[in-house]
Order: sequence, then C-alpha cells, then structure tokens
Amino acid sequence: MHSITAVYGPISRLVMSTNAGTLIALSVGIFVLSACTGEVDSDPPTPASHTPSVRIALASTDLSLGLNRVAFGLMDVAEGPVRDAEVQLSSFFLNGDVNEGPIETTTAVWRQWPLVDTGIYTTNLSFDRVGRWGILTRIETPNGVQSATASLDVKEQSFTPMIGSVPPMSTTKLAVDHDDLKEITSDLQADPELYAITVRQGLEAGIPLVVIFSTPSYCRTATCGPQLEIIKILKTEYAKRVNFVHVELYENPSQLEGDLSNAVLANSVIEWGLPSEPWTFVMDSDGAISAKFEGFVTRVELDSELLRVLHVQS
Repeated sequence: MHSITAVYGPISRLVMSTNAGTLIALSVGIFVLSACTGEVDSDPPTPASHTPSVRIALASTDLSLGLNRVAFGLMDVAEGPVRDAEVQLSSFFLNGDVNEGPIETTTAVWRQWPLVDTGIYTTNLSFDRVGRWGILTRIETPNGVQSATASLDVKEQSFTPMIGSVPPMSTTKLAVDHDDLKEITSDLQADPELYAITVRQGLEAGIPLVVIFSTPSYCRTATCGPQLEIIKILKTEYAKRVNFVHVELYENPSQLEGDLSNAVLANSVIEWGLPSEPWTFVMDSDGAISAKFEGFVTRVELDSELLRVLHVQS
C-alpha cells in the first residue's frame, strides 16, 4: 500500500508506524505489500516451537476500538504467496507476559484483485481495548495446516473518520468549475458525474453516498485505477439511489507530469486523516459512515454494503 507520508513526511497527525520494515512480494515484480501496522511475527499470541513457514503481511494501518476490516497477505517462505486458502483467524490481547484469548475467531475471505495475479484476505474483527493485539492464523495448505502470527496496535480513535460518525463536510472540486477534468483528477478516462457534487452536498443529500479517495495515475499499488472502474460500474447500477464522488489525492494533478515531488495534497485528504491510499467510504442516508475500506475493495464487498444500507433506509 502506498503510504502518503512516504511522499510528504509527517503531515499533522498522519504519522504511520515505522515498525513496518518487512516487505513481502505478493506477485512477481508487480505488487509489494508492506506490513504497515507491526513487525511480522513479533509478539506471537502463542509460543512457537519452530520457525514459521508462513508469514503475515498486514495491510491495515488504521485500527481502532470497535469493528474493523482487517486485511492481510500470506507468504509461504518456500512456496511463495498463499492464495485462496482456507484461513481461520483468532485475535488475542497481548497484556504483558499474559496473552488473553482467543478473544474472537473468524474466517478470512480471499479477495482476488483485478489485472494482477494476486489478492488479499479480509475479515472483520472487534477490538474492545486499546493497546497491542496479536492475530493467529491457521491456514489449510497442500502441505497441511500451517500457522502464522503478527501483532498490531489498536488506537482509541482512528486517523480516518470513525464508523457511525459524520465525516468532514469537505468542499471538493466540481467538474462544472473547470474547463478540463485533468485539472481535478489524474483519471485518464474521467467520468464527469463523479465530480457533479461535492462531498458536502453528498452528505446532505439524504441518500447513501460513496466517496473514493484515489490517484489513478500515481497509485504505487496499481489498484487505484481498477478501484475507480468498479466505482463507475456501481454508479450506473445504483443510479438515483446512491451518490458517488471521486476525490483525487492531489490538488494539482495536471501539473505533476509524473513527478510527485511537485504534488500538493488535497485539503480533503488531510481533513479525512488518510494515512494511505486508496480509501473508500460508504455513508448512509443520514451522512454517517457505515463502512470504510483501506486499499482495494472488491465489487462484492461494496455491493453487499450498499444493499445493506439501502435495506436499512427502506
């Protein structure tokens, strides 16, 4: 995942952990996933009697109290990326010398990504305490059941707006105010309807809203463009029932010409506290966040959330 702070340095409170040194290649030369929220295989929730053959790369950087979508990759040291396996995940609270748990046990779902031969596992976990947590995975592989552990930090408040809260009423850019969409988005096939209303107008419209923050031409994981294409499809499918807004990460996309050293971060990215990209948020008809997704989120996941929100409001 592309760290915004990797380009800009510390921005206000958008400071990511520097304990994320482990990089795991999840596909050959295409995608590198950073273990953003903790050292891989540190502070294991259960004692390990041997060197693990499978390692975890966490892809979630902004975990807080309550329900969280946890995304991660798996790498078999000998065989390479572990794709589409049966994965069970348990959480533990790491309290000094005593590890409490398992607190919760869930099944992770494999999410295949478009264009590249890789994907990610996701599950939902609830955290009831601030501090260091551990996760333990049990993975069904052709070589038998393998396990892997990782630790992560849970904050009281997330950097990004909390689920259930009304996010910042950002006044984002409109297509009508610009002669060329290149002035407001790096999407080479920009859809003007994604810039027809501001985030503020969407939050006040009285119907659900989807906001995607991404930079299609400068996304280091190559997922911002495919993510935006999914949003375009959903916009057509949910026309008049849900509003959709794309927010370019950079204030001056037409001036970059491939050089991010000249980039200016969009005000709304700072207002929403984004520590990475891309991010997708789903708001209900009252403007409150019902779900948020860091990194690439599949159409299946978004469809499920939109149908849930529309069912609740009907």
